[in-house]
Amino acid sequence: MEKLDPIKLFKEAPVQMTMRRATFDRLQIRPSINYRGRTQDEVFFQKQDGANVEFEVVRRMDFEPEGVFEITVVYNVRRVLNDEFVGQDIDFREMLRTYEIKDFNVLCGGNLFASMSLMVSQLTQASNGIPMVSPPVYCGIAAKPASAE
Repeated sequence: MEKLDPIKLFKEAPVQMTMRRATFDRLQIRPSINYRGRTQDEVFFQKQDGANVEFEVVRRMDFEPEGVFEITVVYNVRRVLNDEFVGQDIDFREMLRTYEIKDFNVLCGGNLFASMSLMVSQLTQASNGIPMVSPPVYCGIAAKPASAE
């Protein structure tokens, strides 16, 4: 599939973002363990209704090995197709597979990932008084951890 540029695909209208949910689960901390934090973002196609296209954006923060906490923040993003693309048979799931980091930042609007970062900071500050700031840009799916040597 030819990569569809999100700048050309969607109108320059403001991106509609709605927070669906945020969860914060505290987990056990074992003092003798070194934890490595992970931030993962995923974008899923939800539906198309005429010119309107909806995506679900999920940010997960957790630790390897499992412990400390797990945070999940979920937003819905609604974009409006440019007139020339309305009625075309576009496979949005496949389109997402062709996108690079910069494309996701454009697709979701610059403020979405900053909003997710702010939500994570607020949740962690309310939990232990110290805000943990996650990246305010698309992070993609974390790579598998390196095998222990």
